[in-house]
Amino acid sequence: MSYVKQTLFNATSLAGLFLVLLWSSNSIAELRTFQAIYTSQWDLGISLSGKAKRSLVKNSDGNYRLTTEASAMIASLTESSLFSLLDDQLQPIHYSYQRKVFNNKRNVEVAFDWPNKKVKNTAEGSSWLMDIVPHTLDKQSVQLRLQLDLAITPVVEGQIYAYEVADGGLLKTYRFIADGEDLIETALGTFKSVRIKRDRGEDTDRETWIWFAPELDYTIVRIVQKETDGKRYQLNLTHLNWLER
Repeated sequence: MSYVKQTLFNATSLAGLFLVLLWSSNSIAELRTFQAIYTSQWDLGISLSGKAKRSLVKNSDGNYRLTTEASAMIASLTESSLFSLLDDQLQPIHYSYQRKVFNNKRNVEVAFDWPNKKVKNTAEGSSWLMDIVPHTLDKQSVQLRLQLDLAITPVVEGQIYAYEVADGGLLKTYRFIADGEDLIETALGTFKSVRIKRDRGEDTDRETWIWFAPELDYTIVRIVQKETDGKRYQLNLTHLNWLER
């Protein structure tokens, strides 16, 4: 893959940074529908910028759909997660992912079969089944679980969160650490924000931080990711609209 193609591939993967993987056994806080817009910046040796849009809407049948759309130059990515609220828990129904870089495309679908505790993964025309455990989330609905969890229980610095997610045909455990607080300047103002660090273990130099603003119902206001080769990605909140209370 050429340097430019690899650069754009890394850029479109920024949408994956939204996928904060947490679950709680507590009752959820209020789930509010919204639309948020972010600017994106990449320090990759060449200058790239773009936008990402994230929205949550409630369907007429009572289910919810979370969508993330990102674009940068001739690359684009769309993720969609359909889920329900069952006994105060987010329960995924269907997840889809489409990425395009130049003429290279990737399409992934994940369908949840809760009665049998299975997930059907479909990628590049091939399908396979995997087992899941109760409260398994997909790679998009998990971000809402985090926001809701942060609103329920006071965050203690050093606290570790570990949760399961259906990811790439495997049931993976993702770990995060409450890393402190910062004042984050945004286009909407300056907000005291909780800083969460992704715990990737000792075998990688890749680092990710996500900031959540309590004043905005723990909406993500900034994401920073540093790659092992020194490249840096950043997302910054610019607009936030609540669609209903």
